[in-house]
Amino acid sequence: MPPNDVLTEPNQILHELFGFREFRFGQQDAVDAVMQNRDAVVLLPTGGGKSLCYQVPAVAFRRQGKGTTVVISPLIALMQDQVAALSGRGIAAAAMNSHQDDEQRRDVSAQFLKGELDLLYVSPERAALEGFRRMLRKVPVALLAIDEAHCVSQWGHDFRPEYMRLGELRELFSGPTIALTATATPRVMTEIVAQLQMRNPTLVKGDFTRANLAFSVQHLRGDEARLDALIAALDEAGMRSRKGEHGRAIIYCATRKKAEDVAKKLKSANVPCSHYHAGRTQLARSRAQNAFEAGRSKVLVATNAFGMGIDYPDVRLIVHFQSPASLEAYYQEAGEVSVVLRSGRSDDPAAHRRNGAAQRGPAVAWGSGARRRATLCRFRDLSTGCALQPFYSYG
Repeated sequence: MPPNDVLTEPNQILHELFGFREFRFGQQDAVDAVMQNRDAVVLLPTGGGKSLCYQVPAVAFRRQGKGTTVVISPLIALMQDQVAALSGRGIAAAAMNSHQDDEQRRDVSAQFLKGELDLLYVSPERAALEGFRRMLRKVPVALLAIDEAHCVSQWGHDFRPEYMRLGELRELFSGPTIALTATATPRVMTEIVAQLQMRNPTLVKGDFTRANLAFSVQHLRGDEARLDALIAALDEAGMRSRKGEHGRAIIYCATRKKAEDVAKKLKSANVPCSHYHAGRTQLARSRAQNAFEAGRSKVLVATNAFGMGIDYPDVRLIVHFQSPASLEAYYQEAGEVSVVLRSGRSDDPAAHRRNGAAQRGPAVAWGSGARRRATLCRFRDLSTGCALQPFYSYG
């Protein structure tokens, strides 16, 4: 049963719980669709407010007595970030993941079965377990939200095979499904709809022009030159000092070993930093993320295991020490600075740099596949709308 004297209308929830007077572009259409029990596919840029497209309806649905919203999320760090933010707003949210012990998971399961949660976050791997599906059959599920839905596509840059089984969940509840992503070509969008068994979904597509980002490309050969350029960029952004309000920086590396090497060399150069990748222990990853969030470490060196969907208000610099595997992956990771203009701390757009001998530009010493190299060579002035054409034509 819904609690007494609570908000049930999306616009009221948006204002009272999230502090916004109106929805941003695309959000209203997505919210309206799921509130009317229709499926929706949401393609909005990183920082475009995709999460609100299911979080606001989730609160409304539970207060209307329709049940809990189940959110499929691919990264534990992303789940923790979302649950912490929602809990801070007084919204009943929880996650079930491998970082929890058995007692913690039992507590979350009990909350879910009692109907006490607005949102429950789980991984696609857990959603595929028969034990979890038995639990879904016992409680009303108001909405299924598939975050980072591009992971469903074998043609996408971040394919997760467990995502292909999420369409089976449609048999367990009658509510709508909303699929959300910041990076999907038309081919990937078609596959999302098919694999998730979506029913005539409403398509919400935002503006991907990133006027608040300043992109630059440096064509460098060898790690020594890249490291020198990286340290210079960090110094320019004021990241060497632990004090001050210069924001944060994320350095992306293609491999775990490279992330460790770069972090070690930055520390040797007296640049305070942490590193994060999926090969580290749970405790080490948590410490690195917590230090970055608390500002004790202003620079984080990471693989793409960190960053998907993470929203920080003061990221000032993102550097790709090595090229991502694809244009979609680059766009996803570059967008983590997209919240800069909302922070109100700087009049300058965020800086984003890419270092490497083969940045899919004129120098192509690194890379795989002539077609991909040719496409990325056209990805030149990323601070203007001309970046969009190669982005949408790729794939």
